[in-house]
Amino acid sequence: MHSIHFSAHGHFYQPPREDPFTNIIPEEYGAAPFGNWTEKIYRECYLPNANHGNFEKVSFNIGPTLFLWLREHHPETARSIAEQERLVRQRSGVSNAMAQPFFHAIMPLASERDKHTLTLWGIRAFENAFGHSPEGMWLPETAVDLASLEALARNGIQYTILAPWQAREKEIDVTHPYRVRLSGGREMVVFFYNAFLSSEISFNPSASDNADGFVRGWLIPQAEMLNSDGQIFLLAASDGELYGHHQPFRDQFLSHLLDGAVEQAGIQHSFPALWLSQNPASDYAEIEENTSWSCHHGIERWRDVCGDAPTATWKKPLREFMDGLCASIDAIYETRLSDLFDDPWRLRDSYIDVILGEITFDRWMHDQMGETPALEERAEVDLLLKAQFERLRMLSSDAWFFYDLDRIEPLNALKYAAHASFLVEQATGTDPSEGLVDVISQAKSELSGLTGDMAFLGFLKKFELQAAQSSD
Repeated sequence: MHSIHFSAHGHFYQPPREDPFTNIIPEEYGAAPFGNWTEKIYRECYLPNANHGNFEKVSFNIGPTLFLWLREHHPETARSIAEQERLVRQRSGVSNAMAQPFFHAIMPLASERDKHTLTLWGIRAFENAFGHSPEGMWLPETAVDLASLEALARNGIQYTILAPWQAREKEIDVTHPYRVRLSGGREMVVFFYNAFLSSEISFNPSASDNADGFVRGWLIPQAEMLNSDGQIFLLAASDGELYGHHQPFRDQFLSHLLDGAVEQAGIQHSFPALWLSQNPASDYAEIEENTSWSCHHGIERWRDVCGDAPTATWKKPLREFMDGLCASIDAIYETRLSDLFDDPWRLRDSYIDVILGEITFDRWMHDQMGETPALEERAEVDLLLKAQFERLRMLSSDAWFFYDLDRIEPLNALKYAAHASFLVEQATGTDPSEGLVDVISQAKSELSGLTGDMAFLGFLKKFELQAAQSSD
């Protein structure tokens, strides 16, 4: 007879929505009675889940930019989430929270340098939020390749969570984790979540309208089907926003599920880091590279037309434009800062301490240079690093997820791209978007006729006018 252990993982994340010039989220259509979607989802999801103590019960990751927003706008809720995680770690010695790359970029599509920075920034943000290093890291959209796992392992991450179809072995046993071999003798532990339970929670409202019913009708039958001896670990993973936002009252379902229903059925409550500390992974598996949990065609929905969005011809030119702009910004950045710093990219990595407010920019610059920089040097470094922040932010996966260009998500990405270009030109007099506008002009909304160059150049003009007005 097997012993059943169960964990529910919530991926809590919202795309960045702040206007880069004001750092304030503007009024957003459809969010009424709230001013923007982040505030709306806070009221429907993050606040009630924190009030129910659900962050003490689930395995979870929370996007770094979302947590920073919570700290600024709802510090009491941010403190509650951190305190609930602290109680878990105090009891068990390990954390039920996972880190996440700082921006929600599709890691297989990121350069090796960006993979490293996004991972490192995500770890530092986690340490800033929870006061200790993370054991695990959630990959955005669970999009994976070996190079992404390498970036995690090199930065001390022990495990991640993937969908079962991301294993090369098609009948993978999801009741225990696996080791994945990497280069240099490194390894990454992978938990493959239970697809049936995860899908039912996510897409079948009747499965989660009653916690006791879910245990009787879904959880126990699924465990019995596995017919395994010894201990088994069942992991259900879903968007955290499911619990209260996508499905009303599911915050209450989650609370009772993990604070009564599971235990009353003789099932033990666990989470990945705890399971791993008690049951070290011994079996090995290989992953299918360039796969994700939310695209049936690998990672195509974030770079081209695919069956999930067959008419979205705007995605490819948007991706090509963003990749080209990244390369142009990076070339300027490296050229301009190589004379001031031994390693401009290590400088970018350490800039996260300024972003998190752990040190002032002036003090940080003094520490980096060993002296107080000249005003001209200070201004150029400041602008170029702010441009690097924006050029990483513009890669957030949400820009490519949906079906049309004329939506908040891709337009925000183009806004961040325009701001990055504006900052670089302010710093150096060089326009990094030169020669690339024709590429983005090929991206067109089927609904409104808006083209990518219209949006990008419109945002660029707006930043130029704002800068002119602020200097008057």
